Amino acid sequence: MPRRGVRCRVVAVFRDVVAAVTRASAAIDRGVVRVMERRMAGGAARQRAGIPDDAHARLTVLARQYGDGTLGTPSRFFPAPPEPAVRAQPVAARVEHLTWASGYQPFLDEHRADHHRWIDNGTAHARLYRGEPGAAPRPALVLIHGWGGGAWWLEERAFAVGYWVARGFDVAVFNLPFHGERAPSGVGRGPRSGALFPSPNVVRTNEAFGQAIWDLRGLGLHLRARGATAVGALGMSLGGYTTALWATIDPALDFAVAMVPAVSMSELMWRHGEDSPTRRRAASAGVSPELLAEVFAVHAPTTRPPRPPRERLMIVAGHGDRITPPDQAERLRAHWHDCAIHWFPGGHLAQIGRGEAFRAVRAHLNRAGFGPRSARGPR
Repeated sequence: MPRRGVRCRVVAVFRDVVAAVTRASAAIDRGVVRVMERRMAGGAARQRAGIPDDAHARLTVLARQYGDGTLGTPSRFFPAPPEPAVRAQPVAARVEHLTWASGYQPFLDEHRADHHRWIDNGTAHARLYRGEPGAAPRPALVLIHGWGGGAWWLEERAFAVGYWVARGFDVAVFNLPFHGERAPSGVGRGPRSGALFPSPNVVRTNEAFGQAIWDLRGLGLHLRARGATAVGALGMSLGGYTTALWATIDPALDFAVAMVPAVSMSELMWRHGEDSPTRRRAASAGVSPELLAEVFAVHAPTTRPPRPPRERLMIVAGHGDRITPPDQAERLRAHWHDCAIHWFPGGHLAQIGRGEAFRAVRAHLNRAGFGPRSARGPR
């Protein structure tokens, strides 16, 4: 067979393999979505009780309250925090567990009692992984996990923490509100990471995003005080949404990478709840995705322009993603002025090609001026 014919055949086989991987990854994601919907249906009685008949009127009021002077002036909902008093406890060689009092006060006064009753959530947590003692100051990479995550052993592997530490970054793995160490122990039969955020409780969801940005900015201040030459973020899924949000708020954030990101919380909640009694009950009470979008606009990543320049922004997305589908990544990319994007063939959970994606991110950050100047690129 002529050499050209061999090459064409190899390319065709490769494309078939990639297509098969994409289909398999999408099937896994769809299966998880169905499980989520069944769980929602299993708690139907509880959920119906949580959606009042006047839900439309209540959400209309909330949309007005959260939109009052906050969309054009981010500091009204996202005020700048002071540098927190962080306690650092050694965990292992060059690994510290950081804790600090959150100090976040809800935007809506009437939510403060509910917010403060979750004692575990009032303490912020992060794990800091550093390079060799005595090394020159390095940029800090803040890693933000997805919904239901936050276990340190899991995030170390999901984000390949050792890869980033070995390539010139100090790494801080952050626990989102109501996740990981911040998950209230009284929810269900024990700690359930993410059971309370995001949730159909739109006020708690909004305020938890406010708290997340407050705590992340505080962590950034602490990392700079410790000598970090730059502070940036890499987040997956819910963490990708939070990363994209942080990039619209904090002028001190140096770079941002959103991986398998969501950009419309209302759209995803409505789409993934399609077959659930909760959505049917909400629709009958006059709730719509458009109304939810108005309530969630205060933290939507596409409400405000990004603060870092285009060359310091990047998106990583999966062709087979069916939890935060590719259209979400494309919308964020358009909002981020057609920034760099890397596609991998896998899905949201089966991230086939994640290693190559991390190498692409590393190369992008190196080109943007972060990491060792002598680096020859990702290995």
